Amino acid sequence: MGLNIKWNDDRIKGAATAILLITRARLAQGHWGGLIQGALVEYREDYEGYKAAFPKRELATAKDTSSLTNPQRREFYDKLVLAVEVLLAKIHRNRTRFSSLTELDNYLASQLKDFE
Repeated sequence: MGLNIKWNDDRIKGAATAILLITRARLAQGHWGGLIQGALVEYREDYEGYKAAFPKRELATAKDTSSLTNPQRREFYDKLVLAVEVLLAKIHRNRTRFSSLTELDNYLASQLKDFE
């Protein structure tokens, strides 16, 4: 029997926050391409490493762009933050459910494909 991840489950917000935090760190290092999928893989495969790298794992913390000094990267990240906020609101409004973490990750990646 699969999981039942409802629209108000903390795992949805946690995955979205992980995407933002990991992507921001990668952008600060100068990485481009494969950001969303790579962030989700890193989050799922090395959760302990993720927790160690990001002691404050809150959506409000993820919105901080002070580590991005390049204006293009900062603009890209601001657009990603907005897209994630809209996506979370859409999930909540539509009362979307997921039957597995894989399904959740695939949904997030497909909805944020413009930021890959």
